[in-house]
Amino acid sequence: MSAFRFKPEKIQVGQVYHYVKSNLDGSDPERVSLYVAAPDRIESYKFHPGASPAGWVMATMDWETFSAGRLESWQVHAEEEQDFVARLEYLSEARAVEVEIPMLGPGVDQVAIPHLPFHMYNFDLASLNFAFRHLADPDQPFMVGIIDPTFQPEGPAVVYRGEVELRFVGVEPRAGIVCRKYAMDGAGLDHRGGFIWVDQQGDHFVDVEIDLPDNPNWENFKFRLEGIEQMTAEVWQAFMARVIKEGDLVE
Repeated sequence: MSAFRFKPEKIQVGQVYHYVKSNLDGSDPERVSLYVAAPDRIESYKFHPGASPAGWVMATMDWETFSAGRLESWQVHAEEEQDFVARLEYLSEARAVEVEIPMLGPGVDQVAIPHLPFHMYNFDLASLNFAFRHLADPDQPFMVGIIDPTFQPEGPAVVYRGEVELRFVGVEPRAGIVCRKYAMDGAGLDHRGGFIWVDQQGDHFVDVEIDLPDNPNWENFKFRLEGIEQMTAEVWQAFMARVIKEGDLVE
């Protein structure tokens, strides 16, 4: 974790980052909005326009490990109903993640985490997105661990996939924004990695292109920034309610 140094001035509470997740060719788009709810908390709201349910994930960041110390996932329906899906919590003494998924049974599992920091790929690397701004030296390569759901009815629900290396390869414009480009690959991505473009000023993802999908419903993974805006907590709640009720697109 020596690659990171906590920089509280880099956290802008109330900022909302609107992304489109898709295949590399742009097919099967899904809207994903990331909200900085507090200095240590981000929320992800993902939805297919006009479709229900939406996915709502709350992540509490641990700025000692530069990972998500706790994740809670919910399904949100147009009828304003919410179904609890999963909870993941990092246990520092055990160096493991405790996993609770009620639909798979009443118990909890533990997944060993041999490398810190670690990030969930299926969370669209959102915790890595917000850890990027705390790199001590953005020019130096660094390693992170990757966990992910198995999407299998039998066996463990979540596994530790392995590590990946991120390596700075240069500065280049992306979508009209000057970005730092990083190559990302390793066992944690089945050696099917790709590139991440990070805003040179804001230190957030502008674009991600990786050959390995983060969900079996896709063929690969693209995560493109559409816009940024500021919201209060009340406006954020209203935004989520409006999206699931009316299927509005982010403009």
